[in-house]
Amino acid sequence: MEMKQCRDAVPLVVTTESVYVLDSQESSSSKAGTPRELWPGRTAACNIYKTMEVIGACNGVLCLCDDARPGGAITLLNPATADILALPPILCAGLFRRHNTRRPGRSWHQAYSFGYHHAIGQYKVVHVPCFFKTKETLQVFTLGEATWREVPAPDARCRLDAGLVSVNGATYWVTEGSKEKIMSFDHQSEQVGSTKPLPVSARRPICQLTLVHRRLSAATSDQIYGCGSIEVIFNPEMRF
Repeated sequence: MEMKQCRDAVPLVVTTESVYVLDSQESSSSKAGTPRELWPGRTAACNIYKTMEVIGACNGVLCLCDDARPGGAITLLNPATADILALPPILCAGLFRRHNTRRPGRSWHQAYSFGYHHAIGQYKVVHVPCFFKTKETLQVFTLGEATWREVPAPDARCRLDAGLVSVNGATYWVTEGSKEKIMSFDHQSEQVGSTKPLPVSARRPICQLTLVHRRLSAATSDQIYGCGSIEVIFNPEMRF
């Protein structure tokens, strides 16, 4: 199934629960675009999205994860064209543990990322190594194919609370352990490797990956019980 794209590009505001488009049709108004709900998400009357989280959006296509299903069930949705595509179950979905008693705050959607590679024209959903039975492999689904595929990812287990970033045909995450690294998955070559380290102090571990001026960046913090400071560090050589 092909996910159609709208011809006119407009700003899209995506939250974990709903999606808004910024209308700017009224040329006589000097105000910025007015938010208009494009997809009601959890507030929908039919309530079918009650347990779904928005993983990401590319070219108006939303990637949703149903946290009520072991491993997370993925659906792609284009709110503008009403196209909906449910992806097949992730490999080894039956081996996932529904609840992690040591880390109850984890949810299935945290392990997924959604990206688009302009050079090859492909949408890809990426599941990073993190949960039971997936510590050494990354799983990827390419829109247009029939099944998920596994990619070896040794020593690349993701620290989910630092988040995932997909930009310009690659997905990035932070590894678990005392020697944290930023790993990357190239959507074209489908190779996993570590990036050039950011100048982050060992005493200030990475708390969140983000983008600053189109550069992969990391937010670090020395906060203890709400006191301290937050810094955002970026590598000037990693520009997208």
